[in-house]
Amino acid sequence: MDPKNNRPWAARCAADSKRPPRILVIGHGRHGKDTAAAMLAKATRGSFVSSSEFAAQKAVFPLVSDLYPDWKAAYADRANHRELWYHAIRAYNLRPGPTLTEQILADHDIYVGMRSRAEFERSRNLFDLVIWVDRSKVLPPEQGYSMELTVEDADWVLDNNRCLKQLEVQTVAVVLEYCW
Repeated sequence: MDPKNNRPWAARCAADSKRPPRILVIGHGRHGKDTAAAMLAKATRGSFVSSSEFAAQKAVFPLVSDLYPDWKAAYADRANHRELWYHAIRAYNLRPGPTLTEQILADHDIYVGMRSRAEFERSRNLFDLVIWVDRSKVLPPEQGYSMELTVEDADWVLDNNRCLKQLEVQTVAVVLEYCW
């Protein structure tokens, strides 16, 4: 994907320089989204939260509290139950009140790990930039039942198939290109 094709986002990002850009980081499980988000947060002086960690407390643990001693234990076991997590978060977003995205963006600038097409389409306008983190040369993609978003939904792709230094260089390039 050629990031220069998406230059209109640069104007949107720079239009409100009083706040860090709002960034959505997406990609398959274990492909490095949290690592990339930490680098983005450092480069933009923003903050991030993994949707899985946030949702563990709000959406998932209430459903599985009889199986785990606390939300942290449920979170630690999330890779074994991706489909359950996907459906729990979808159901959480159907209830009245603010969506998971709105709750995350109330306190953080970077949302990590959205998977639902419906949630993406409802909240796309809240983000200045959508980044896909790819590690497909090292790890396989998730099963389709827990991930509805694709690389085509992103404005920029970070290649995480090499070393962390390369990922960091790309992350700084994204921030410079889009936001400053």
